[in-house]
Amino acid sequence: MNRTRMHKNGTSKLTLLIVALVIILVAVIVVSALQDARKSAADPGTTTGTDTATGPGTLGTGYVVRPFSASDLRGHIIDNTFFAKQRLTMVNVWGTFCGPCIREMPDLAQLPGEFPATDFAILGVIADTPDTANEATARQLTSSTGVTYTNVIPDRSISTEMLADVSVVPTTFFVDRTGKVVGQVLTGSRSKTEWMTVIQGMLASLPTGS
Repeated sequence: MNRTRMHKNGTSKLTLLIVALVIILVAVIVVSALQDARKSAADPGTTTGTDTATGPGTLGTGYVVRPFSASDLRGHIIDNTFFAKQRLTMVNVWGTFCGPCIREMPDLAQLPGEFPATDFAILGVIADTPDTANEATARQLTSSTGVTYTNVIPDRSISTEMLADVSVVPTTFFVDRTGKVVGQVLTGSRSKTEWMTVIQGMLASLPTGS
């Protein structure tokens, strides 16, 4: 009799354990599905409604720069229409604390003068702003290094989208007139001669008439 009760008790405990495991498994599946749904809803690369952004969600070839509206160091508002003015835009992400960034700035300053304005321009993105002190330092640095090309203070879109995949400075990538990244994302500083070679190659790779 005792053996029968023990057997029944053992069976009941096993059944309860199985039921508990099933409940836990179902809960994990539900939570995972909810998280995936939230990520899909928040993913800026997902085209829904009026969102016209297409391309991969990670910075690289084919990535489309998400809509932004950022102030430059002179207080002017710069947005995505900046890219439409020339065939190729060099986006240089730098920081006021970054020695290699600062050392290459005089060379970068000379690059726009080497190409027709309809072909090439540079857009600097100051990674360690907005910050009042760093913005003042950025103005001083651009002035002392001869930089006249546009440098912007990241808005929320630039900070959360474009810079989300930037882990080191300087980081440089190229954008066509539609706002799409072309070529590889490059890290580290380079000389004027090296950048000239890269830029000439990028322009040559763009489709005719673009």
